[in-house]
Amino acid sequence: MGIKKNCTIFPSCCAKRNQKGTLYYVSFKFLCLSLYIIGFYYVLFNNSLENGSLEIAKNCNIYKRNLVQEEKVKVPKKKKNLKYKKGDVIKVKSNETDIKCNEEVVAENDNSSNNCCANNNAESESNVSICNINYNDMSKNLTEKELYEVLNSFKECPPKEDLRNIWNHTLSVVKQGFDNIFHELKVSIQENLDNDIDLGDGKLLYNDIWSRLYFNYCRELRTEEAEYIKKFYRLINDKSRIDKSLNFIYSFLEHFNTFKGELKENFEKELSKEIKKSANS
Repeated sequence: MGIKKNCTIFPSCCAKRNQKGTLYYVSFKFLCLSLYIIGFYYVLFNNSLENGSLEIAKNCNIYKRNLVQEEKVKVPKKKKNLKYKKGDVIKVKSNETDIKCNEEVVAENDNSSNNCCANNNAESESNVSICNINYNDMSKNLTEKELYEVLNSFKECPPKEDLRNIWNHTLSVVKQGFDNIFHELKVSIQENLDNDIDLGDGKLLYNDIWSRLYFNYCRELRTEEAEYIKKFYRLINDKSRIDKSLNFIYSFLEHFNTFKGELKENFEKELSKEIKKSANS
């Protein structure tokens, strides 16, 4: 009765006491729940660590067993490989010895064959020509003197290819002879060319005279030369007449030496005539 009276007298004090009691109860309840949750996660984490360590240990054991098995397998393989390598070394050495022997035999055969070929070539060359001039070297033209030396050195008709080379040297000698003639004739009128007379339209009097006569005589020369070239190749392509090739070359040189003198004389006369005619006009 006394308490109730107090509560009725002090209602605010009673309310505060009830609130404090409720607060303590809630706080205690929250603390218990927190401890329970912490304990649960601790147990769970501890179990997972134990399981993980067991798994790692198992894997390590498996890995060690595999390494041991691989080492056992590699040892006999290494022994086999060493056996094979020793055999291979012996085979390689024997092969190298065989190769060296074969190379020595080949070298001896080459030397003997080269000596035989050199002797045969020397014999054949001595039978064909006694001249030391290399007429098959087309990088250098022969002079007229060298050409006659080559032609006079043959004891018998040379091969077809040699005849072609000698013929090309012959054409070169003939061409050089005519070039010298044309050069001499042009020098003889050089004073007229230096003091040429302009005819207009890009024409010069003495230069036109020279060019016209030079063209006419060159055409005559080429026509004559072309006929002999055809005859020569018909001759060397005929096996029954190829022996006459050297005589044909001699006759060609003689003919063009005569033709060269005639051409020079005619060209000189006509050139002098044309220049005198132009001077009087």
